[in-house]
Amino acid sequence: MIYKTTLFRVLLSIYFLFSGICVFSQNKERDQHLLVDQINQVNSWADSVFNTMSEDEHISQLFMVAAYSNKGKQESEKIANLIDRYQVGGLIFFQGEPGKQAQLCNWYQGLAKVPLWIGMDAENGLGARLKQTISYPREIMLGAVQDDELIYQLGKQMGKECRRLGVHVNFSPVMDVNNNPANPVINSRSFGEDRYNVTNKSYALVSGMQQAGVIAVGKHFPGHGDTDIDSHLDLPLVAHSRARLDSIELFPFRNLIKVGIGGIMVSHLNVPALDLKQKVATLSFPIVSNLLKKEMKFRGLVFTDALNMQGIRKYYKKGEVDAKALIAGNDVLLFTEDVPTAIRKIKLAIKDGELSRDAVNEKCLKILKAKYWLGLNEYKPVDLNRLWSGLNTQEGFLLRRKLTEEAITVVKNTNELLPLKRLDTLRIASVAMGTSIRNRYQEYLGRYTDMDFYQIDKDASKANYNLLFKKLEKYNLIIVSKHDSDLRANRKFGITTQTIDFLSRISKNKQVIFDLFANPYGLALYKDTDRLKGILISYEDTRESQMASAQIIFGGLAAKGHLPVSVNGQFPVGTGSTTKHTRLGFALPEQVGLKTLKLNKIDSIVKDAIHQKATPGCQVLVARKGKVVFHKSYGFHTYGKKIWVRNQDIYDLASVTKISATLPAIMQLSDEGWISIDEPLGKYLSLARGTNKDSLVLKKILAHEAQLISWKPFHWEAVDSSSFEGELFSREFSKRYSLKLADKVYMDRNYRFKKGIFSNHSSENYPIQVARNLYIQKKYHDKMIQGILDTDLLKSDGYKYSDLGFVLIGEMIHEVSGEPIDQFVKRHFYHMLGAGSLGYHPLKRFNINRIVPTQKDKFFRKQWIDGYVHDPTSAMLGGIAGHAGLFANAGDLAKLMQMYLQNGTYGGETYISKETMKLFTSRAFPNGENRRGIGFDKPFLEPNEEDGPTCIEASPLSYGHTGYTGTMVWMDPQYDLLYIFLSNRICPNESNNKLMEMNVRTKIQECIYKALIPDEKLNDEFNILPFSPFGKGMFN
Repeated sequence: MIYKTTLFRVLLSIYFLFSGICVFSQNKERDQHLLVDQINQVNSWADSVFNTMSEDEHISQLFMVAAYSNKGKQESEKIANLIDRYQVGGLIFFQGEPGKQAQLCNWYQGLAKVPLWIGMDAENGLGARLKQTISYPREIMLGAVQDDELIYQLGKQMGKECRRLGVHVNFSPVMDVNNNPANPVINSRSFGEDRYNVTNKSYALVSGMQQAGVIAVGKHFPGHGDTDIDSHLDLPLVAHSRARLDSIELFPFRNLIKVGIGGIMVSHLNVPALDLKQKVATLSFPIVSNLLKKEMKFRGLVFTDALNMQGIRKYYKKGEVDAKALIAGNDVLLFTEDVPTAIRKIKLAIKDGELSRDAVNEKCLKILKAKYWLGLNEYKPVDLNRLWSGLNTQEGFLLRRKLTEEAITVVKNTNELLPLKRLDTLRIASVAMGTSIRNRYQEYLGRYTDMDFYQIDKDASKANYNLLFKKLEKYNLIIVSKHDSDLRANRKFGITTQTIDFLSRISKNKQVIFDLFANPYGLALYKDTDRLKGILISYEDTRESQMASAQIIFGGLAAKGHLPVSVNGQFPVGTGSTTKHTRLGFALPEQVGLKTLKLNKIDSIVKDAIHQKATPGCQVLVARKGKVVFHKSYGFHTYGKKIWVRNQDIYDLASVTKISATLPAIMQLSDEGWISIDEPLGKYLSLARGTNKDSLVLKKILAHEAQLISWKPFHWEAVDSSSFEGELFSREFSKRYSLKLADKVYMDRNYRFKKGIFSNHSSENYPIQVARNLYIQKKYHDKMIQGILDTDLLKSDGYKYSDLGFVLIGEMIHEVSGEPIDQFVKRHFYHMLGAGSLGYHPLKRFNINRIVPTQKDKFFRKQWIDGYVHDPTSAMLGGIAGHAGLFANAGDLAKLMQMYLQNGTYGGETYISKETMKLFTSRAFPNGENRRGIGFDKPFLEPNEEDGPTCIEASPLSYGHTGYTGTMVWMDPQYDLLYIFLSNRICPNESNNKLMEMNVRTKIQECIYKALIPDEKLNDEFNILPFSPFGKGMFN
């Protein structure tokens, strides 16, 4: 819809009424509209300063001289001399580093009678010019962002960073409508080809910068978006009619003038429709004075583009060009190359009547008034203390990440392939073109499922590409990504013939997703894009883009971006598929309402636990609102400190198996009608019939209220009683009781196991492996199950935690489903979830160095338990049981737990119904004293009770489980919070109870809750306006 003046004024008045953002530091109102008003009103400070200056100094105020912080002493002394001798008005800083620039600024300011104003070309942040500072996404990427409130926040953040460094003027935004894909200089510096989008984004950015106290300068008037020559090298021609210029090129400038932009830069362009005589717009009176100032009513500051550029210097001499620029109507001369010559030429123009002294004085006063608005009447040096941290803030990095996530664009999504579903059906390979190492993109892809990774140089030989092609034959999905891009159109954005041919060839017979980490115009170079099943434009090959794009493919992040430009006619401007957030993603804590600094206290808790030898190492994972925000590994596998714990390493989950294997199976079987938890065990487990377990109701078994004893020591029962006399154990050490099992627990060294139970070799009669070189008789499994069925029931039917019920239910799952429990959960859950490390028997799937040892077993297995389950009962059952035996790392375990938090859905699939999840995670018997859910543990009924499974902050809705080896998982739907702690606290022996005594797990959990940001403070935390004028665009 065409912009309407009346509507705009109404919206603008509402905006200023509700935004409440007109007051800045030093109690000066710096509303963006007031900037233009102030430089056109009487100002006593400006008048008094003006009256103290000489006529030459009035001229010198109009110069902004180029300065660098990386060119050494000679260069800096040259600038100092210009300031001291001629009192130039300002500087424009280029390359360097912030600390040095700040020092130079302070030195230079000390030489100036009137404080200098400092400018920079910080189009996408200070990082555009300076090392060790933040670079935000380029404008073309920002053009893909649909939420203009974020662009406003960017402007404000850039403004804050500029002011922290003593920068007052930012030559940004680029307001050119880029409708020429081959444009050699604007291109990715533009918000795109849609005039409304360019205008809205410019308005948002300008508003943020100027409300942060920085003068925004829009460029490149009257419009550089449709040129094929770089004005740094020569003079470009803009051959369009006046009607076309009014419709496209001038549209953003006209509208930004109406909302108070402080500055506009005139570019070195030849625009015959606006001036037939003067070829260079910068020097054109009809363009600068008549069009910009009179017709378009711009009352702000008019800046020239840099006067050293060949687009103007090729045709005019130094000094001469400065005078002609002022005659045309410009206020500020940027990058004057020869100050004394320029002053002389300007004075000559005044003498000859080409330029009036009044015009020069008026320009000088406008600059002084602008300096007043900037607070330079109360100039303060740049504070050098903590400068780096002031320029590299958490808010800045958070914003950069958010902008990147919002920009990435899915331009093709055949049959809604993205986000990927049914991972168990996919054999995936990732091919990264343009890199020789596995990059962050592939790292994040690998967090979602098992896949193979390949890398190839973009200029690799045909033979190498052929070899890669052959290796990819076994996969049914290929994710191809293009890295090592180039910004320049004349370099084809870094896209080579080899990569074009490879993508075309591989897509003939394979399902291919293509991810382009480059300028979207580069997509036009690729052939046969109609064969690609999915296409993403990730714009820039940055750390943030790689992380975000990988998440979008798997649903860890929703795609929201829309193309800011058209590509090849096949993908028009505005193209973009919105996808869903279906899996765990990865975010900074503040993105989901958690405080990083408070979460970091987890480090000290864990460090102390390791120092106190509560555990040799551990993994900690925290997720909120479907985003992993904290995932760290600490310490070593053992106290021998040979292998560091890494995030991919695998822990014995112990009783967390109950809610990670048995419960998901039971809940799914219940949903599908195969079982009912209100029925007795004997209905589904034939071995239970006729025993005292026959009538035990499943719900009671799962809630530990079925009169079952806690456990049965099968490994002790396997000891031959004739191999020793008296008691097997003693609390005192002696020659006979010399095997120390734990503190004050010693065992008779003469014990032997009964013959026929174990063997050191695998055979037909001993097929079940218990540990390394230890196998158990094949019929012993049934004997153990029968042993459980033969146990007496407790007299009381109250709460009593028991492993035995879950062992029996594990057997029941096998009988009902026809699959052993390990195969059932693997097929129905783990593979589909992409949880590759989650499962039984880890040594069959992983190298032993990835598996964290538990105990040095001196009694039963007489070895380090490394890769085999610690629990003796589960071990004797072959490592597969309903109560213990599962292994995983925190990352994969989180996928299952997040599925619970998402009411049984994950990755676009429903595993368990919402109703069943609610039933099982609620208290099983709410009228009694049993706190437990159906299988899940719950917080103590009285939150102040000590030694509970959780900290007191956990809500009554929360649920989870702990494990004997030192593990814990806990979900809290009230706060949409997931916490996982994995350790091997029983290393080297299970008498080590320090983890519980020190309350390590619950202290960490408490730390997480204390890191929560209250909802009412979220706006303050994110610095978001209570009312946003940018949501749908002001100028649509």
